[in-house]
Amino acid sequence: MGEYMFVAPDLYLTIEKGNLYINFSHGRYGSQKFTFRYQNRDFELIGYDQSDNFGPVVAKEISINFMTKKKLERENTFENEEEEVFKETWKNIKVDRLIKLSEIKDFRQLNVTDL
Repeated sequence: MGEYMFVAPDLYLTIEKGNLYINFSHGRYGSQKFTFRYQNRDFELIGYDQSDNFGPVVAKEISINFMTKKKLERENTFENEEEEVFKETWKNIKVDRLIKLSEIKDFRQLNVTDL
């Protein structure tokens, strides 16, 4: 049997324009970015962005705005090897309440893309 080695993602924290960004970089495989805003006495998740890559080529992107309750999925059609061509799909999502940073125990267990 082959061995599988887990490599933890690189973690980057930034604050810009009043938002806290928590970025997980998976190197050539993609990234995840959680966007929080301090409101209602806690940091609330207002945005999420994900990129799934095959090396330098983006295979799929997901962007979720929890404030507007909209989700954008962009999937590379791989029709042209010279340039990336994406099929875009917008969806309305159901958001009953915003997730608070203080409620998140493990980001690996947080699945926001199935909304």
